[in-house]
Parts: sequence; structure tokens; C-alpha cells
Amino acid sequence: NGFLITEWMNGMDFTAMTVGGHEFDWGEEWVRKNDELADFPFLGINVYSRDTDERVDYCQSSVVVDKDGVQIGIIGAIGNCYYSISAEQTKDIYFKTGAELTALVKAESEKLRSEGVDFIIYSIHDGFDQTDDSPIPVGAQALKSYYDTSLSDGFVDLVFEADSHYWYTLVDE
Repeated sequence: NGFLITEWMNGMDFTAMTVGGHEFDWGEEWVRKNDELADFPFLGINVYSRDTDERVDYCQSSVVVDKDGVQIGIIGAIGNCYYSISAEQTKDIYFKTGAELTALVKAESEKLRSEGVDFIIYSIHDGFDQTDDSPIPVGAQALKSYYDTSLSDGFVDLVFEADSHYWYTLVDE
């Protein structure tokens, strides 16, 4: 049910956590219970209720932290990770991906910048398809299949991506 890990993360004084596929292994109810236990926000700008078509109440779009006077915004999202989640566990929710996700991140970035945020981190739980553990030469077109590089045009300063389990080398096409 994840309680032990959430309590450990509380003890480590986590700033935030971006939800990923395995948070839904036991169902949405357990994600909600862990969010209530957590001393930090769960981030998931694109986790939506099928009933209301609104973002779920246990996921925030972003969080702002102050580090020595520098305002840092963290935007969290889950990618198209349905392949790692039982369909039964996502029957009441869905993830906005692709162009919808890009639009959400851009709007949140603009909001954060208007509030004086100096630096924006995009924390996304997504994975680029990979079958072995060798470095992958990835061209711009392949990269765009799961990360819209227009986000790097002033919207996002740094990306932390989880779930790939491998590494890339960007190449010219």
C-alpha cells in the first residue's frame, strides 16, 4: 500500500513527488491515502478524473520552493504509462499526454513565471521505448515522440525524467 515508503519520504523531508505508474498498482484509493499521509505534495498536472474531467484532488500541478532566495518551480507529470498499470486501476482516471500535456506544462510555466519563479524543473515519469541497456542514439524526431522539445524554449529549464531505465545520446538526423 506504500505507507512505509511515504513515511520514509516524510522522514527524508521530501519537497515533492511526481506520481508514476506504480503509484497506481493498488488503485487510486491508495494513492489518495498516501497523499493524505505525506508531508509533501504529490505532483501530477495531467492526472484527471474520468467523471469530472478535472485534475484529481490528490495531485497538484506544481510546487514552488525557495532556495537561498531563488524561486524554483517544479511541475510534475506522468506520461503515457498505461502499459505498466492494470486497466482496472485506471478505470476512473486518465492521463493527458501529447499536445494536451504540453499545453498544460506551458500554461503552468507561464503562471509560475508571472509569480516570479526564477527556474522551472519539469519532473516527468515517462519512458522512451528500449529493449537493452546500451546507449541509444536518439534523433530529434524520436525524442519528440515522448517529449515536446518546444518546452525547452523558455518554459522548462531542467528536466528530470524517470522510468526510462537507460540512457540516450542525442544525435543529428
